[in-house]
Amino acid sequence: MTTGTVISDTARREDLAEESGPPILRVEGMTVRYDSSRGDVVAVDDVSFSLGRGERVALVGESGSGKTTLGLALAGFLTQPSVHITHERLEFDGVPVSRTVRTRLPVRTPGLSMVFQDAMTTLDPVWTIGSQLAAVIRAQRAGATGTDGAEAGAGAGAGAGAGRRWLHRRSDRAVIREISRHWLDKVGLRDTDRVLRARPYELSGGMRQRAMIAIALCGSPRLLIADEPTSALDASLARDAMEMLLGLTRESGASVLVISHDILLAQEYTDRTFVMYGGRIVEKRSSAKLAETATHPYTVGLLRCVPTLDSAELDELPTLASIAAVGAPAAPSPAPALAPAPAPAPAPAPAPVAKVPVAKVPAPSAPSPVAPAQRRPLTRTDHREGQ
Repeated sequence: MTTGTVISDTARREDLAEESGPPILRVEGMTVRYDSSRGDVVAVDDVSFSLGRGERVALVGESGSGKTTLGLALAGFLTQPSVHITHERLEFDGVPVSRTVRTRLPVRTPGLSMVFQDAMTTLDPVWTIGSQLAAVIRAQRAGATGTDGAEAGAGAGAGAGAGRRWLHRRSDRAVIREISRHWLDKVGLRDTDRVLRARPYELSGGMRQRAMIAIALCGSPRLLIADEPTSALDASLARDAMEMLLGLTRESGASVLVISHDILLAQEYTDRTFVMYGGRIVEKRSSAKLAETATHPYTVGLLRCVPTLDSAELDELPTLASIAAVGAPAAPSPAPALAPAPAPAPAPAPAPVAKVPVAKVPAPSAPSPVAPAQRRPLTRTDHREGQ
């Protein structure tokens, strides 16, 4: 596998992954644009790359660079009327795939799965986790190729009828439940029976993310697109989730395209890193040698923005303008030590404030005690009057 080269207009079709067989995914000239009141907005601009079999690739970049849009377009989830997708060539596992035809529902591509960023808003809040797992397992076992998981599209006539009958046999429902338990256990979820009966809002954020990974992997995909799979988790759980996700795909031999903001995570867990900026892939490098071989100013800026012990001494974070002014080095150099700041000048003494005489208000005198009234003893006459 090569370390890659900076992508230019004349060399955008260069295949950077030297694999023995054809790549699992080949993309050439993909463009995604949105209709808006101000005209067309190009989110993905003439992107080309290939992904080898069993390869792990990270797609990194800032928010709004087009990473998620590219992943959704590849998976067939961009169905809005305002979206327009064009591509010169798109092949998945050697078979041409089209994303230019607009559909009302997402197009299911057998062998391709996607893990979304926010499991809470992606999982169906009405269905239980077990029902959502079963839908994928049924579609995979029956050979469904359409948008409806209940369709058996593997064969015609008796073959399709047998597939539909398979979905409703009681014994096969027990098999599906056992497969669901198996995948929940593999992603680290205990008490699988309770999780199968639970709805997404009854689980914690980490449990929802693991359940989504189980749903994505239970269909035995050959390519998994993971869009920020660890963004909802803390630092310790994020590493565990990445190791678990990549470990499971390594067992099955599936390829992985990880979309992430974390460039350090990409360097540690992937084979190659694609840097995306302004809707274009501006650099492709080996993840292990990214810091030493990066040449594009944006990639250098991303590496310099990674928090280190020396970054606290920087006056400001690097920008594209500042990097272009001095030239992009092959590797980011540590920030020079700053001279000690001069001691601050003593503050001038405050000017005296003239005192304004304040008229004294006499305090109110305490009320004089009231002598108790003299009471005379009651007589017989008083008693008679009271009766």
